[in-house]
Amino acid sequence: MKNRLVVIGSAVAASVGLCMAVAPAAVAQPLKVTVACGDVAALLTAVGDANANADGGTITLAKNCAYRFTAEDAIGSGNALPAITGKVKIIGHDSTLIRSVRDGLPHFRILKVNEGGELLLKGTTVTGGHTDGDGAGIANEGTLRLEDSKVAGNQAAGDGGGISNEGGNVTLIDSEVLTNVVTSTSDEPGDGGGISNNATGTLTLKKSVVAGNTADEDGGGIQNQGTLSVEHSLITNNEARDDDGGAINNLGTATIKKSKLVENWAGLDGGAINNGSDGTLEAWETEFAENKAGKDGGAINNEGTATLKKSKVESNQAGNDGGGINNEEEAGGDATQLTLEHATVAYNRAAGVGGGINNFTGAVVTLKNSKIIKNLPTNCEGTVPGCS
Repeated sequence: MKNRLVVIGSAVAASVGLCMAVAPAAVAQPLKVTVACGDVAALLTAVGDANANADGGTITLAKNCAYRFTAEDAIGSGNALPAITGKVKIIGHDSTLIRSVRDGLPHFRILKVNEGGELLLKGTTVTGGHTDGDGAGIANEGTLRLEDSKVAGNQAAGDGGGISNEGGNVTLIDSEVLTNVVTSTSDEPGDGGGISNNATGTLTLKKSVVAGNTADEDGGGIQNQGTLSVEHSLITNNEARDDDGGAINNLGTATIKKSKLVENWAGLDGGAINNGSDGTLEAWETEFAENKAGKDGGAINNEGTATLKKSKVESNQAGNDGGGINNEEEAGGDATQLTLEHATVAYNRAAGVGGGINNFTGAVVTLKNSKIIKNLPTNCEGTVPGCS
């Protein structure tokens, strides 16, 4: 009996040891938080916790609810919410993040994504941001993705009234950038009323709208110095008040496919697009219509390299030359190149010369199976082989 008890005891000990050996280690899990309607304090905490969690977190906002901010998350931060440093998802359902417009409130933006941070914003409107720097709605240095969201009614005294992208990656899908404003200061011109994308930034728009934005200087809709891709999107009713590029001021690389740029306005050059001397522009199956420039290039002012394929430039106006397109050679720069393939330039009007295309001496225009017709006062001015 004594020996039997010893055997049983040994078996129990072995069993316990086996269980201890195979017990799995704790596994980190993404944070999941639902924030009650209007509970700003809880939202601030949730963002902080998501930043701190190794696997990030998903924050769900209340449906049809506005979260109103009356102060920065911390003194001197310049942001309504803590800066995004981790992997954070904010999921709304027609939800709104808004800086309260009460008199006397300090200026601050709504969101900032730091370098290395990742933010997905879905089903949410960002509005009312007001900053004396860049990006009144959202300032991005990391990775920012907007889905079914809006950045509207923000104002910056710098670059990017709605969104500024400084060396990061911004993607908009089924989203809208509306009625944002950027103003000039004594230290900095106001560029990129809707969005600004710096020389090391990447900006992608798919099935999105950029409309009703205003810049004091360049790029009423978008100021691009880096890499820009636009697909199946609408850019309309944007204004560059005192300078170039009503819809887009391109100083980098821009690719536009199956999109519309209509009814934009520039105080100087490029009612829809100003393509600078270092700019490369490619437009495929895209429509440029009813844009206006106070000076040259009712639709497009090109000083770099521009290629239009299967695209239409129609019913645009210039206060000086190039009602449709102005192709201008910059002194000391590389030869300006404009190529049209299976494109149409029609019904445009210039107050000066070149109702369809105005080509400066030294600049090059190449037409491939394209039509330049019914422009006033003439279809072309300068050397445009194949234009009657």
